[in-house]
Amino acid sequence: MKKHITGYPSIDKPWLNYYTDKMINTPIPECSIYEFLYNNNKDYPQQIAINYFGREITFAELFKNIETTTAALIELGVREGDIVTVGLPSIPEALYLVYAINRIGAVSNMIHPLAGEQELAFYLNEVKSRFAFLFDATYRIVVPSLDKTSVTRSVIITAGESLPMGLKQMFFLKNKKIPLHDEAKTLRWQDFLKMSKGVNIPEYKKDPNTMALISHTGGTTGEPKGVMCSDNNINYEIMQMGLMLDMRRQETQMAVLPPFVNYSLINSMLEPLGLGQKCVLIPKYEPDKFFEYAKKYRPNIIATIPPYLEAMLTAKERHNADLSFIRLSAYGGEAMDPQNEAAVNELYKQCKVANKLGKGIGMTELMGASTFTMPGYDMGENSLGIPLQHSNCKIIDTETHKELGYNQEGEICFAGPCVMLGYYHNKQATDDLVRVHDDGVRWIHTGDLGKLDENGRLYITGRIKRIIMTKGKDGVVTKLFPDRIEKVVNTHPAVSLSCVISVPDEVRVNYPKAYVELKPHVSGTEQLSDEIKKYCHNFLPGYMIPEEVEFISELPRTSRGKVDFRALEKLRDENSK
Repeated sequence: MKKHITGYPSIDKPWLNYYTDKMINTPIPECSIYEFLYNNNKDYPQQIAINYFGREITFAELFKNIETTTAALIELGVREGDIVTVGLPSIPEALYLVYAINRIGAVSNMIHPLAGEQELAFYLNEVKSRFAFLFDATYRIVVPSLDKTSVTRSVIITAGESLPMGLKQMFFLKNKKIPLHDEAKTLRWQDFLKMSKGVNIPEYKKDPNTMALISHTGGTTGEPKGVMCSDNNINYEIMQMGLMLDMRRQETQMAVLPPFVNYSLINSMLEPLGLGQKCVLIPKYEPDKFFEYAKKYRPNIIATIPPYLEAMLTAKERHNADLSFIRLSAYGGEAMDPQNEAAVNELYKQCKVANKLGKGIGMTELMGASTFTMPGYDMGENSLGIPLQHSNCKIIDTETHKELGYNQEGEICFAGPCVMLGYYHNKQATDDLVRVHDDGVRWIHTGDLGKLDENGRLYITGRIKRIIMTKGKDGVVTKLFPDRIEKVVNTHPAVSLSCVISVPDEVRVNYPKAYVELKPHVSGTEQLSDEIKKYCHNFLPGYMIPEEVEFISELPRTSRGKVDFRALEKLRDENSK
């Protein structure tokens, strides 16, 4: 291993010892994400790009569909710089739109299709989006508020548009068309595509350092924010992971998370497509059907999350299953219980998977994964791998913000070409997260506590801000931010202060529980508990509503006077015994 010249990881970069010259020196193309896709795959028109319920869409078909979508967008009135909202699950149309919007220099605003009426309206108005492409279920949710948004034209899309012919006929026989609120402003997908006839697509050269898409996140605070991602941000993420993991043309990668999450959109969709792989799309992934999916699609690569992996441990089909076709299975999004991780690795071994689970740390603000456990090397027990080859990492003192040496615990910070442009129209939040250090470089402060060892391997030791993983009614696992819920509960006229913790649950993974300290002379009744929950419905999406509200005479405090959420977690555990 390389000698440590200075004793500071961000300068020594010992992780580069793991990389070959090719991994480090292969040029990253300076182009749009559409050009990246096209240039890498134009010579392989008959290779498979997308598998959707058994329908195989070639790269030639993919380019043709993007072309049609681009022409229709132009006829609809979309122009360079416009922000176009895409609220869709994992269906081919979501990808046609992302690439077509990018091709004409517009920006894709990726939103959770089932976020809730008020949150959907917020996402639309936040970016003043005039055009919205919405899943039919999304349209049903937001239509009461659609006239109060900036949207002037919307297009409704179903999960049946790209199904194989037989399944498509069955889908539309079974699912009736939803009524359109305003037919002058709203189109169905097939009528939208008809607008492409006779439209000329002008040549356009996009600046890859400008915004390509907006993804939404709560970051470390839980407040909804739009993450501005450039083409270069995305292409660097794709190329670094592709080189690090030796991605091969026509391997099959199965996307198990929806496209409004960067980890899924970039690492499980744009990445395999850009590198010439087959991308399996499943609009509503059901974790307990993993072995069924695996048998049908035989994926070589899967990027997933701990709750989905843990569902494998109780699946009936796990016995004697052959998963030898899986080359790489990795998780992110949250930490995994060590015992469950060991159990999944043991199950994989029994199912003939060659490699152990891969893992890393990442953020939407960093496009996805920022470190990874490189296959074939000793990544150290419990480490989250090494930084990507063009990224930098340092550990800083949480008080002085000075860089720490090897094996010293502090806040984890990242720099490099995958750092977001910023939060949309939110300079304060951007400046709170991305800070220029004494070296003149923009560093993201992750809110995670950790350390780097002498080999550049990263270890997580804690979290400055709290994040909980939960599952909504749509079955999608997502992040839940206690801070955001507390801010709403605290505004209720009867509440003095609150603290929200998670409660483990078989159905929802975790659900939020609010401990509430009431104002003087207010009684904690069951009626008041229900009233607080209803109050939360006015300001929060459904999956963030506390399932339990417990009144407490006084919230516990730390030695510094802050509410001690860990003491409440201990109380929760004691009461569950």
